[in-house]
Amino acid sequence: MNKDTTKSSRDGSSTLMSAPMSPGDFTEWGVQHVAYIKPVAIKDTNAYAIFAANGQQLGVADTLNMARAVVVQNDLEPVNVH
Repeated sequence: MNKDTTKSSRDGSSTLMSAPMSPGDFTEWGVQHVAYIKPVAIKDTNAYAIFAANGQQLGVADTLNMARAVVVQNDLEPVNVH
């Protein structure tokens, strides 16, 4: 993923810095841990779409509580998108 580098400061101490994430790394960041829940309208009905961190749609639920339950049951951390 990203590479750590060490930077020396003026006083001789060093700090660990991370190199910037590549677009590919950023896209895959959180895929195994986070699912986003976003309100959507499907055929004039309100619903809640569930997306992986990389944007792949995983499912749709009728209610926010149901969407959150599905995410938690699949060992992911739910995050709402407004």
